[in-house]
Amino acid sequence: MEPKQLHEFLEKFSANRHTEEEHQAFLNWLYTQPANKVEEILEFYRQVAAGTSFAADPLLAQKIEARIDGADMQDAPEVKVIPLWRRYAKAGSFAACLVIACLTCVYFLNKGAKQTSSADMVAVNKEIFQGGNKAVLSLADGSHIILDSAKIGELANQGGASIYKSADGQVVIDASKIAGNANAVTYSTLSTPRGGQYVIKLPDGTSVWLNSSSSIKFPSAFINKERNVELTGEAYFEVAKDASKPFRVKTATQNVEVLGTHFNINAYTDEPDVVTTLLEGSVKVAPFTGSKTLILKPGQQARLNGDIKLYNVDADLYVDWKNGYFKFEQEDLHSIMRKISRWYDVDVSYKGNVTEEGFVGTVPRSKDITEVLNALKFTGLINYKIEGKHITVTP
Repeated sequence: MEPKQLHEFLEKFSANRHTEEEHQAFLNWLYTQPANKVEEILEFYRQVAAGTSFAADPLLAQKIEARIDGADMQDAPEVKVIPLWRRYAKAGSFAACLVIACLTCVYFLNKGAKQTSSADMVAVNKEIFQGGNKAVLSLADGSHIILDSAKIGELANQGGASIYKSADGQVVIDASKIAGNANAVTYSTLSTPRGGQYVIKLPDGTSVWLNSSSSIKFPSAFINKERNVELTGEAYFEVAKDASKPFRVKTATQNVEVLGTHFNINAYTDEPDVVTTLLEGSVKVAPFTGSKTLILKPGQQARLNGDIKLYNVDADLYVDWKNGYFKFEQEDLHSIMRKISRWYDVDVSYKGNVTEEGFVGTVPRSKDITEVLNALKFTGLINYKIEGKHITVTP
């Protein structure tokens, strides 16, 4: 069973949405593992089974242990338990992916399961909080509106366009009363801090989800023959279709042009690549340097770092943040910690040679930071220390 398959099964199993065939495939895989190396998996499995309506075999653990040890159930020897993460600390990248897939899916996604007691667990952190809907709207007249505390209703009128906060908390730009005078158009900027996110509906009906430490500059109306916005950080776009007006997103290093589509751009300055991922429609990615451009199809991704390269990917992994999750697919620790730093508004440093293993798993962004860090710690590949709003990661 591949890490991704295991991840998907445990997520379904924790919500009691699995099929009998999927459950049997999991058991078949589990039967191939040495019993003294999978006790942690079995423990989580037992806890999940106890919290669902699924009638799991109460003797499952004993049967597996007996079979692996080559003994009959009647005279199965006592098995010495070796924690799962001890094995995976030495077993390579597949192992690191596997253990976080197992532990994260079951531990975090099953709300009904009893939590494991462990000396490794720490209390909920009282100084660091997960992110939420926080943003500042900077208007053309120089005023600033803190959106998370702003009341529902009209916030401002800029260039004839009404800017208001909807009942569901979005910023909406209504340009319906602008007659088409380009000179009346003004520009505003929506910015999120670390630990913030926000959704804005632009004058043409395009919806933009803005991730932490990001900003988008936009006009009060799209009057000309094109729709231009500027982005720093990361955003997911659902662009309203208008064949007569191409929609362009400008970052520090590239332009992305579309007519109507769903895509994500990650253009954080602390990331090694500018990453454009397409979920629906078609986009053209044009770097400012060089003559090469790429036309993306759904499920494709452009990575720009000097050169621009095309990849086929699971696009859903790159909009995990929009849907309220951290999803890791063989992701390295530094990349993971950059996401944690932005969402929880913390600083991160490293001591020693931390692992270069890849991790696989899914963790809700609504979780306390200690729960996210413990999912990584359970692999045995890292440790961490929290001091105020600073995290030190060690091997």
